[in-house]
Amino acid sequence: MDKKGNNTMNMKSEKIADFGPKHGKCIGIMHYTAPPTEIGGVEMVISAHVRFLSRKGYKVHLIFGSGGRFKDINIVEHKVDILSPNSDRVLAVQGQIVNEGRETEAFKELKMKLKARLKAILSDLDTCIVHNIPSMPFNFAASAAINELVNELDTRFIYWIHDIAHLRPEWSERIDRFPMTILLPKNTRITYVTVSNFRAQQLEQLTPHYELGKIHVIPNGVDVEDYQKMDKNTIGLMHKLGVAFQDLVMLIPVRVTPRKNIELALSVAEELKHLLGDGRSIKVLITGPPDHQAVSMGMRYLEYLNTIVKRRGLQDNVIFCHELISHQRVFENKRVVKWSVGDVYTIADFVFVPSREEGFGLPVIEAGVARKMVFCARIPPFQELLREGIDGYMFDLHDDPKNIAFRIYKEFVLDVVDSNFNNVVRKFSWDTILSKKLVPLL
Repeated sequence: MDKKGNNTMNMKSEKIADFGPKHGKCIGIMHYTAPPTEIGGVEMVISAHVRFLSRKGYKVHLIFGSGGRFKDINIVEHKVDILSPNSDRVLAVQGQIVNEGRETEAFKELKMKLKARLKAILSDLDTCIVHNIPSMPFNFAASAAINELVNELDTRFIYWIHDIAHLRPEWSERIDRFPMTILLPKNTRITYVTVSNFRAQQLEQLTPHYELGKIHVIPNGVDVEDYQKMDKNTIGLMHKLGVAFQDLVMLIPVRVTPRKNIELALSVAEELKHLLGDGRSIKVLITGPPDHQAVSMGMRYLEYLNTIVKRRGLQDNVIFCHELISHQRVFENKRVVKWSVGDVYTIADFVFVPSREEGFGLPVIEAGVARKMVFCARIPPFQELLREGIDGYMFDLHDDPKNIAFRIYKEFVLDVVDSNFNNVVRKFSWDTILSKKLVPLL
């Protein structure tokens, strides 16, 4: 053990060897952060993949910079601290190469360090699924190290693309220059997967440098049973949040970052508060963690949102509850200390997703399987899902919040949620998606 209590590389390699000879059963899953202790859209997908593959008999090696702590069988965790975008060493190198636009000695040293640590893990795996590191600018040295290992190892690589930095305004003018040229490498040894037809089309429309070959579309899914429960623990969450059964509960299940456009939700909540009057209270539950690097109007985004909450008099209505929410319930001394995402859906009346940009739109299908009405922005990934038979109300991002609020107030009594449930179960259960689409790639 090292001073921090982490396994050394040699011990990790021995763990892999303990699984015996390879028979196409050792699968790596890599991301900057990992469930269950880190929560976010990508982490929820990873959690489903890990649980599905481990139940199917695969030996799953979860590789991450922070998070983890799975306790299931068939799962080995590898914490590589310099995979994390929040590592001091990574932050220093990131700032340096972005400012200078070249490979610095510090970048090369970090890349080689990552290669050595990852090679010790990946060499004994048959396939490694890498989530978002190939397409996002949060650790360029890690992206470069993995790209080089693709050519040096017999391991098969699947690059699983949820988000694409090239499409974001802050990076769009740099896409043909270092360090952005590290991302989305053109390599026939890489299998590209993305989460929606919309994302696949975006990848295909990038400049000729990014001719990535066949792009497989494997959507996100849900575990139906996680969204169909109301027990004493769920009621305990209501008490913890100060939510009553008579309240109108708006759920916003997104990370607190500017592209999620939470300002619009706050404006709509203010209008609903006026429509409801004194007879019923509106409660807004925002479940995702804040992006501490995200800034809006010169302030950290969470701080900026809190100023809006105070200005609109919504202190009793808006609850940022990420510290209470995990993928699954967490118990200490037989008492629940963190509740599941499914618990929050259970106590919600409707789901509101005002995002300006998304790769897939998991909250839309979560709303369907939880039998909740969904109101979402009219952006391509949500339009794609609604064309799959999920009922919901879409609004334009420039619509007046008063009109959106009135539509919610008017439409809320309509019974469309049962058809949503049936369509989600049929098309978006994790077992269906992964059995039909992921397993054949392995």
